[in-house]
Amino acid sequence: MAGAAVLRVLAMLAFRPIIWFGGDSASYLATGLRLVPDPSRVGGYGFLFALLRPLHSLAAVAAVQHLAGLAAGVLIYALARRRRLPGWAATLAAIPVLFDAYQVQLESDAVPDVPFCFLVVLALYLLLRSPRQRRPAVVGGAALALGVSAILWPVGLALLAVLGVWLLIRRRGWRALAAAVIAGALPVAGYCFFFYLNDHQFALTRSDGVYLWARTMSFADCAAIRPPADERELCPPPGPRIAASLYIWDGDSPLLRMPGGRFSARTNALALDFALRAIAARPAGYAAAVAHDTALSFYWDRPVHPDAAIVDRYQFADAATAWVPPDMRTPGGGTVAGDQAAYTGGHPAPTRAVQPFASWLAGYQRYAYLRGTLLGAILLAGLAGLAVRRRAAAGAGLAWAFAATILVVPPLVADFDLRYLVPAVPAACLAAALAFAPRPRAAAQRRCTTSPAATATSGVPDPGATRTSSLPSGSTPAATPDSG
Repeated sequence: MAGAAVLRVLAMLAFRPIIWFGGDSASYLATGLRLVPDPSRVGGYGFLFALLRPLHSLAAVAAVQHLAGLAAGVLIYALARRRRLPGWAATLAAIPVLFDAYQVQLESDAVPDVPFCFLVVLALYLLLRSPRQRRPAVVGGAALALGVSAILWPVGLALLAVLGVWLLIRRRGWRALAAAVIAGALPVAGYCFFFYLNDHQFALTRSDGVYLWARTMSFADCAAIRPPADERELCPPPGPRIAASLYIWDGDSPLLRMPGGRFSARTNALALDFALRAIAARPAGYAAAVAHDTALSFYWDRPVHPDAAIVDRYQFADAATAWVPPDMRTPGGGTVAGDQAAYTGGHPAPTRAVQPFASWLAGYQRYAYLRGTLLGAILLAGLAGLAVRRRAAAGAGLAWAFAATILVVPPLVADFDLRYLVPAVPAACLAAALAFAPRPRAAAQRRCTTSPAATATSGVPDPGATRTSSLPSGSTPAATPDSG
C-alpha cells in the first residue's frame, strides 16, 4: 500500500492538474458545470465534477480517483483474506490494481473508467464477503453500486443483468432479487429522467444505435442488406475498412450526411435499424468481428487499435498533448478552455508535464503493466478453478462473469479499446483467487480441531471423536464469517 500510494503521489506531481483525454473529458466537464447531458455518451461521470466543484480544483478530481484505485486494491485484499487465502495470495490478487501503470494513468485521466472499476469491486465485495449476501439490504447495496456504474459506463447495465441471473441460479430468494432490481434501476431511471428534462427523450443517450451501426461497418454489405432509401447513406464508404469506432468520428463519416448530424434522434433510430439489418444479413460476419476485437484483449503487446492517436492518449509520455483545440465547443455552449477556467475559478488548465517525475512514470509504464496474455492466463486459471472445484469456488463464478462481461460487451456493441481492459482486471484477479480459496467447512473444522489433551484415549478410538473439541459438552463453536 505504501508503494502504491507513492506511485500515485508521483503521478499527481508529474501531470498537473489532471490528464485530459480529449473530447470525452471536455464533455464530462461541461456536464458537471452546466448539468447538460451530451447525447453521444452517458454523462454520469460529470456529476463527480459537479460534486467536487466547490473545491475549484481539477487536481482534487484526480486525487479522488487515485484514492478509488487504492480502495479497490484494499477491497480485493480484504475479500481474499476473508475467504481465508494466505496473505501472499491476497496481495498477489491486488498487485495489478495497485501497480499497473495503465491503471494509474487512467486514475490521472478525466474519464470514468476508474470510478466505474471501484464500484464494480465494491459490489463484488458486498456480495461475496459472506453468505449473508442473500440479505436484501446487502444485495440492494451491491445493485445500487452497479446501477451508479451504469450511468458512468453503460456496461454496468450488462453487469446488473449478470447479477440478476446469478441471484436466480443461486436461489437467493425473491426479496433479494426485488431489492437488486429496484436498487439497480434507481440511478439508471434517475439519469434517464435527467436526460428527458433536457432532450425530451427518456433514455441514457441518443447514440446506442450509432455505436451498434459502427460495429457493423466491419462487415456490412449493402448488396445483402438492401436498406431502404432513408438508410442508404449509412452504407460503408468505398475503400478498405477501418476500425469500427472510427466510422463515428471520421471526417468522412456517413453520419455527417444524415439530417440532424451524428446524434440526432432520427439518425440514431435509422442507424439502429440499419445495424439490425446488417447483423441479420451476415450473422457470421458479426460473430467474426466480435471475436476478432475480443481477441485483441489478450495480445502480449498492446495492439494499435482503433488507431495510433487513441493508443497514444493512454501513454504518460503523451499526457501533455492537446488532443482537442482549446476553442472547441462543448455541450451547453462553452469551450474547452472556458470550461476549465470556469471550473478552477481562474485560468484554463491544460495538462502540464513536470520533470523529472513525468519521465520517471513514462519509463515505468514501458514495463510495469499487466500484459493481455497474462490477463488471459488469469481468466483461464479462474475458469479452471471453477471447473475443478465447483461448489467450493462459491462466488468466483460471479467475479469471472463480471470480468468476461466487461471484456466482451464493448466489441459486441461498438469496438475494442485499450482502456476497457483496465476495469476487467480486478474482477478477473478476484475470480482466480476465490476459485482456489479454502473450503469454508474445512477451514472451520481446522479451527475447532481437538486439543491433544482431549484426544487422548486409552484404547480403541471413538468413531464420534472426529467431531469432538475442547469445548464443554453441549457447547457450539462460535460462528465463523462463513456461517449462515
